[in-house]
Amino acid sequence: MDDSIKFTGLPNPCGVGEYGVKENAKKLLRFLYFHQQLMLIGCGQLPARADWELKQGIGRHAYEDGMAASALRIRITELRTPAHSLGKLSDPLMELFFDELIHVRSDLEFSVLIYGFVKPELLRIYRDYIRKTQQIVDHPTVRMLRPIIWDLEEQTAWGERMIAHLKAKESLDPDQEQYIDYLKDIVQTAGGFDANGDKSFVFPDRRRSHTPYVLPAKSIRDSSMGPSVSYRTGMGIPFDNPDQEALADMMRIRQEEMGAAETIAGVIYSQKGMDWEFYTDLARHLWDEIRHTMLGQAALEAEGYNWRSRPQFVSDYNFVFPKVPAVRYAWLSLGVEEKAMKRPGKVGEYEFCRDVVKHPLMTLFQDYDWADEVVHAQLGRKWTPAMFDENLETIRGIALPLAAEKLDYQQQLKNSRDTNPK
Repeated sequence: MDDSIKFTGLPNPCGVGEYGVKENAKKLLRFLYFHQQLMLIGCGQLPARADWELKQGIGRHAYEDGMAASALRIRITELRTPAHSLGKLSDPLMELFFDELIHVRSDLEFSVLIYGFVKPELLRIYRDYIRKTQQIVDHPTVRMLRPIIWDLEEQTAWGERMIAHLKAKESLDPDQEQYIDYLKDIVQTAGGFDANGDKSFVFPDRRRSHTPYVLPAKSIRDSSMGPSVSYRTGMGIPFDNPDQEALADMMRIRQEEMGAAETIAGVIYSQKGMDWEFYTDLARHLWDEIRHTMLGQAALEAEGYNWRSRPQFVSDYNFVFPKVPAVRYAWLSLGVEEKAMKRPGKVGEYEFCRDVVKHPLMTLFQDYDWADEVVHAQLGRKWTPAMFDENLETIRGIALPLAAEKLDYQQQLKNSRDTNPK
């Protein structure tokens, strides 16, 4: 018999492996803690980072870290581990590491640490785990880790290119270089991310985490782009056909949804004490809004429009930031996205692209944008009652007037700009 067909092709079926149930669960609890922290750090840093492509990557990877954490949570509870243990880690050194990591101060510092250090190390230890575990008894863990490894492979490869891109624009100052070394030393002192190395009980002092990290009050855009503004400016091109102008404006509105993504990121980072499903649902919502920026960007670039030179709309984040997280999320999910389910709304945008301007790419984009917004309205109805401890009608009574107030604010600024042009 061909031995390769035995045991469904699983390798080394008679090997003992290194991990019993208790050791397995302990390892996975550690991995879970890492991904939950990385998701929160990505959300906390998203509004503060400037580079456009880095922002998009942070949004995607926060979602993927959330999905990794969800898969780990399921597997851990299958290993005789109570649910109340999930997300906790008895390792003060690693807690210090993540407390400090959220305080990075530049795009390059963030990227070097996340994509040049943390993600590659996780990739290494997950591959090592699969190699060492018993392949039959622990196949559910192996199967669970494979898509996480796949994501990490893509993240680290993209991250290497991002670091090279950022180094062409900026450099680390001596303080940042020392800070990166300091964080790496913390991990080494803890015995590595997998805790397999020699540990030290000499605890480094805190450097930046003496006070909690605070989200920026205003979202940041790269200085190479147009100025940040609180009203929409379109493409600023004279169109002979008003339908073509409306189409270009729609592309721009999609591209400008970074403010919505930043708003959700701030809610995820700030809202404490919710069920884990809340954070994974909102991480998906966050990634959808990042994808919407890509829809607009792709459509604009396909038409040859130089959207980066245009003023960049930031009002979605800046206007609602002073509100508590529950109000911010209600404004977006119910005040904006649920309202968009009514005609003309999203269906009108789709039909305009399909029937009036007959633009295949934007027709496809608006079709999926509409589908996403249906999901987002559902998420608002699902989670805002728990955030407010109120019924939906009361919450809509908060969200809809705020949405109208924001539109009035933007129009007043635009009218002032039109009346007093520079």
